[in-house]
Parts: sequence; C-alpha cells; structure tokens
Amino acid sequence: MPASRKLASLHLALLVLLGSLGLTMATTASAHLDSNEPHTPHTGPGPDPMALSPAVLEERRDARASRSALRGTGGGGIELTPDPLVKDAYCVKQCVSPREATPGAIVRITGAYMDPVTRVVFPGKEGKMRVKYRAKSMTAVRVEVPRGADDGRPYVVTAAGAKSNRAPKELKIVSRAKIPKEVFPVRGPFSYGGKGSRFGAGRTGHIHQGQDMSASCGTRLVAIKKAKVVYNQYDDGGGNYIVLANKGENTSFVYMHLKRPAKPDVGEIVAAGEPIGRVGTTGSSSGCHLHFEYWIGPWQTGGKPIDPLPYLKSLR
Repeated sequence: MPASRKLASLHLALLVLLGSLGLTMATTASAHLDSNEPHTPHTGPGPDPMALSPAVLEERRDARASRSALRGTGGGGIELTPDPLVKDAYCVKQCVSPREATPGAIVRITGAYMDPVTRVVFPGKEGKMRVKYRAKSMTAVRVEVPRGADDGRPYVVTAAGAKSNRAPKELKIVSRAKIPKEVFPVRGPFSYGGKGSRFGAGRTGHIHQGQDMSASCGTRLVAIKKAKVVYNQYDDGGGNYIVLANKGENTSFVYMHLKRPAKPDVGEIVAAGEPIGRVGTTGSSSGCHLHFEYWIGPWQTGGKPIDPLPYLKSLR
C-alpha cells in the first residue's frame, strides 16, 4: 500500500478513536448529573470502574429514601409512630371519687399517641380484661369499667399489639353503693368572701340571688347530687352557666361564671361528684369565683331563690 494511503488510514482510525472517547466522557458526565450526587473526580490509576453502574446509582437513591423515611420527612417512607404513653387514669362518671370507680363507670385515660389504641386492659378478678374504647383522640381514651374489673393500674394496647406503660396511680373498683349522695361543689381551696358575696347583698338594679365562692380560675366544679341538666348556655351577666334540676326533689342548683361552657349536655343526668366545669370569670364578673344559687322550684320560671350558705356549709 502506498505510504500516502497508509497515512490516511491512520488518520481516519485516530479520528474514530477520539470520537468514541468523547462519547464515553459525555455519557459519564450525564450519569453523574442524573444521580443528584456530587461528583468526585476519579484519581486512581486507570478508568473509574463504578462510574457508569446503574446499580450503584439506584442503591444511592434507595439509601437517601430510607434515611428520609426514618427521619419522618417524606421521601415515600412510612413515619414511625411511638408506642402509646399513659399519663393518668381517673373516673369521670358514676364515680365515688376520681380514683374510685364503679362497674359501669366511665374512666378517662390521658397521655400521648393514643390514636392507634383499640383496647384498654383492666386487672380482673380472674385475669386481664381487654375492653374496647368508647371514644378517643390523640391524647385521651374513654372506656367503661367492665364487671369483674379489679383494683390496679390500667394500660392501653394498639391493633398491632403495642402496649403502653401502666397508669402511674392505682384505680380502685368499688361498689355502686359507695357513690355519695351529696358532695361539695368546689374541689379545691376557696373562700366564701365578705358581706358583698352573700345572698341578698345589694347589686345595681337587683339583689344578689346566690353565694359567691372565690377560688382560682380552673378549680374543678362537680355536681352536688344526682340531677338533670336543664340549661347550659351563656349570657352577659352569668357568663357560662349551667342549671341542674335535682332528681326526686323540687329544687335546682345554678353554677355561673364558668371558665368554659359546662361539660354535660342539656337533658343529661349527672351523678354526685361528676365534673361540671371549672371556676372562671366570664360574664359580669370582677374575679375568679363560682356564683352558686339554690332555688325551690324551677329556676326563673315559678321558683324562688333561697340563701344557699347554710346548705353549702352542711356539706363540709
């Protein structure tokens, strides 16, 4: 072959080799850009054998997704929910006291991560008793005490079998016969105040029809005896107020200036000691206190108020 033709063939081969090398470099750069990973130049001898491996790029993407899922920040992962945590368990309906419930009573269990809870576990006279909740939220569960439950510290479980800690304080299960007939309405330190707080004290345009009991805002208030809720509303004078018609009697009790609307609904029957609300200063009020009225007959519709102080003192 003539020398000129040999030289042309060598030139052509060199051009083909350079074109192939340029395509390889462009493909490598594109792979690094698509990986969303910072590119560290290969400094070892010879070409980087892992630079173009799709398996390595996929492993890196999976690792990022797994780390994101564990952090609970997305990335297609599943957020990890902690086990439920119980902070307290106490009786709220058909109770002898907050720590003494009766069969059929309603117990409220407070804490955190309660949304997955499906059962409450009570100690039983013949073993553990798993009871379905009646109502729940992320921070509390309500449940009815089953017949056969025994003293102890209840706990909760989820559908997946995760268990909470046991309630910090013991809940006693006692006979319904021990439910008190009457209890004092203010469950905390209080004062009857001076003459201005008494029944019959002068007020602008009227006389005082009840007894004021000063107490810290938020102090718990309970029903004195078994009664039916006949009013639960708000007005500019009494603020949040509730009227209870006592069962088996022609008498009514009135609680005014509650911090928030009372808990029981109109028509509901409440037992002695059942939570009503909390001391507040809503309506026409100059400080945190309970305005309490005692009526013979229906409230404001044919009945008449009497001085409640002697009766209140008889309860303590």
